[in-house]
Amino acid sequence: MNAREWLAEGAAEPDLVLLGAPISKASITPVESWSTPPAFRAALQRFPTWDAERYVDLAELHVRDLGDVQGDRDDADARAAHDRIRTAAADAARTGQHVVVIGGDNSLTRPVLQGLMSAVTGAWGLLTLDAHHDCRPATDGSRNGTPVRELIEAGLPGQRVAQIGIHPLGNAREHADWARAQGIHIFPLHTVRRDGMDAVIASAISLLVARGAERIYVDFDMDVIDRAFAPACPASLPGGMHPEDLFRAAHLVGADPHVVAADLCEVDANADVNAMTLRLMAATFLKFCGGLATRVRSRHAT
Repeated sequence: MNAREWLAEGAAEPDLVLLGAPISKASITPVESWSTPPAFRAALQRFPTWDAERYVDLAELHVRDLGDVQGDRDDADARAAHDRIRTAAADAARTGQHVVVIGGDNSLTRPVLQGLMSAVTGAWGLLTLDAHHDCRPATDGSRNGTPVRELIEAGLPGQRVAQIGIHPLGNAREHADWARAQGIHIFPLHTVRRDGMDAVIASAISLLVARGAERIYVDFDMDVIDRAFAPACPASLPGGMHPEDLFRAAHLVGADPHVVAADLCEVDANADVNAMTLRLMAATFLKFCGGLATRVRSRHAT
C-alpha cells in the first residue's frame, strides 16, 4: 500500500485528519499555490507507508482526508476563503485528534490556528519552521507575510511563539526587531547548524511549555528549505535548511505530545521542477506522521 492509498482509507475514528486549503490570493508574490493540495496527494503515491529508519508503519495511524476547503480563485481576495478555512479547521478539530492542513499560501496559518482555538480550549503555542518572521503589519489585509503578527495582535502571547530556521537574509530589520520585542523565541538558521535540530526542537518546545502552552501548532513553511531543493517555493533562498534537518524536525514534533496540529504551505505546484518540492512536502508530512505513529503506538501499548 502506498501513502496515497493509506490516506484515502477514511478511518471512522481518525488519529489524524487532513484538510486542503487551496488559496493564493493573499500571497505577496503572484503564485498558483491553489494547485498544491491535489498535487500533494498525488505525490504521496511515490512513497510507501513503511518508515524503515524508525521501524514504523504509518498504516498503524488511522487517518481521514476531509478534502479541500473552497479556495479563493473565484474571489476578489482571500477574506472569504480565510473565513471558510477557520470554520473548516474548527470542524476538523472536532473530527480527529490531530489536524494537518495543506496549503496554499502561508496566510492560512492565522485562520487555521484561530479555528482550532475556537474548537479546543486551552493555552495554545505556535512553532514555525520558516525562513521569515511573517511579522509584517497587515496594512493591506491578511497576507502570507503577516500571520504571526496578526495572531499576536489578536491575543496570542509572543512568548508562546517560537521560530526555527530564520534566514540571515530573509527579513527586514524592522520586522526582526518587532518579533524580538514581542518575546518570540528565535532560533536562526546558524543555531540549527551549530546545535543540531534535536537540541533546537527540544529547546523551542520546552520554552513554549514553560510559558504556558498546553497545545502546540506547527507551521511548516516550506521556503525554510534551501532553494536548490525547493524551487516551487516563491520565497525560498539559497543557503536555507537542508531536507534532512526538516525531516528530523517533522518527526520530532510529530512525536511530541504537546503538538496537536500543523500546516504545510508556500508551495506552488504549477511552478515545480520534476515534482522536487512536492515530494519534499509529501515526505515532510510522512515524517510528521511517523512521529505521531510512534506516539499513538506507545499510547496503545499502555
